[in-house]
Amino acid sequence: MVSLKGKALDIIVWGLIFLICLNGNAFMFGTTFFVMPTLIYTTILVLLVYANHLAVVRFGAHLISSGSWVIFSIVLLAAYVASVLVIKLPLDPLVNLFPDTGRLPQFAVANKLRSVADIFSYMNLIWVLSLVLLPNVIAAAFYYFKRNYEANKRNAMLQKEKTEMELNFLRAQIHPHFLFNTLNNIYGMVMENERAGQVVLKLSDLLRFSLYESSGKRIPVGREVEFLSDYINLEQIRHHNTRVVISYNFEHIENSETPIVPLLLISFVENAFKHGVNATIGKAWVHIHLKQERQTILFEVENSKPATNKERPATAGIGIENTKRRLALLYPEKHQLSITETADSYKVSLKLQTHD
Repeated sequence: MVSLKGKALDIIVWGLIFLICLNGNAFMFGTTFFVMPTLIYTTILVLLVYANHLAVVRFGAHLISSGSWVIFSIVLLAAYVASVLVIKLPLDPLVNLFPDTGRLPQFAVANKLRSVADIFSYMNLIWVLSLVLLPNVIAAAFYYFKRNYEANKRNAMLQKEKTEMELNFLRAQIHPHFLFNTLNNIYGMVMENERAGQVVLKLSDLLRFSLYESSGKRIPVGREVEFLSDYINLEQIRHHNTRVVISYNFEHIENSETPIVPLLLISFVENAFKHGVNATIGKAWVHIHLKQERQTILFEVENSKPATNKERPATAGIGIENTKRRLALLYPEKHQLSITETADSYKVSLKLQTHD
């Protein structure tokens, strides 16, 4: 959600751009600032600048970051042609409505479009650069500094939360070497029981990942998938030959090195088992799906709903709220989280944009 302070800054910046355009138009038309045709033409120009800002600056930056240079070139050409038409075509209607306004009639005649070739003339290029590009440079510079300020603020908040989490973890943790040594001893005792040995090995892998590999800011999505698979395999072993149907599909991964925040998805999976499977006396099911293409990750978890829903919903809890908070801080405006409930199921759908 955009803060009131952020909205106020937006209004100030676009108000400044409006005044710059108003001053230039008043000079060209030979009028004062508050003459109706000058105000109308300035409003049209500012709307044009804003449209170009959305199409070229914001959307264009996304295309460049994803390597879509051909599409970006097409967008740039279309924006230029549209800009010339929007700059030139309103002049004749303004003259018809306000024929006695300063130098407006002479100005409209001198800048009339007479052929398609005129769109790409040197003079029109200068027009677009001065009337559209210059205000966009101001807007782009503002949003660049605003984005950096917000990113630094988020990083400071994340660092503070990380420090608090690390302190809490240090107070509560058991020495990891003790844990692993104990697990190895247990594994040696249960080697003759294949199923018990698998459980110990999977648990050891989960602990190793949680303690050693999840401390970085990003890990490859392939490693996160391995962690999720180990957890799901543990649940499959635990529910072996029971009423529970567990299915998952992590095969559609285009690039396993795509970075993702560690331990971001596990809360959704944990809740599906805790509040869906474990809270159900009869038959239960869990379906988990992850797909990665280019710079997008799609993750879905759906589970059966207990017949008598006395348990907390699978879409609630501290873990889910913490995950929502992490998504808001780590993927601002780069994620879409949808949590839906039907009569017999819960479903979580998450879409992440992993580009910086």
